[in-house]
Amino acid sequence: MLRAAGIVALIVFTACTQNNPPPVASPSPVIPQGNWTQDLTFTGAITGQITAIVPDSGDQVSSCTGSKTRTGEQWADTFYGSTDGGATVWEVAFVVKNFRGPGSYTTGDSSIVVRSLDKTKVWLNIARDKVAFTVTPTQQSGTINAALTDANTGKSALKVTGTWNCRG
Repeated sequence: MLRAAGIVALIVFTACTQNNPPPVASPSPVIPQGNWTQDLTFTGAITGQITAIVPDSGDQVSSCTGSKTRTGEQWADTFYGSTDGGATVWEVAFVVKNFRGPGSYTTGDSSIVVRSLDKTKVWLNIARDKVAFTVTPTQQSGTINAALTDANTGKSALKVTGTWNCRG
């Protein structure tokens, strides 16, 4: 009888230990987006300078693929900021479609979009627009000099120049 009780206890113990979930990996540390310094000047339809990004809120989340991007993948940086600390927040997105590593990208290689949060005002680069976009070796900073077209009117309307930074 003692032997039967021992076998039952061993079966119960084995069954219980097999149902324990594996340990959960600890998450990577979160880098606050608020320290993504910018030095971007806007002229034309928007005037002023973005020097920092605004904190994440709801669907308004800044992100950057940064140093994780490999050759042949898409590199992207999206952030939210206001010109001269004003109340209007703009979404700014930089995308390199076929990333070749740190270096220079032009109109055909990159997409630049600036838009209002309600998406009623949108500027982007099209084939005729001149874009000079660089990514430094860290893949988390660079420069931009881009002419953008108003998506609603088709007219050249916005110029973005300066340096950008992200974490990713």
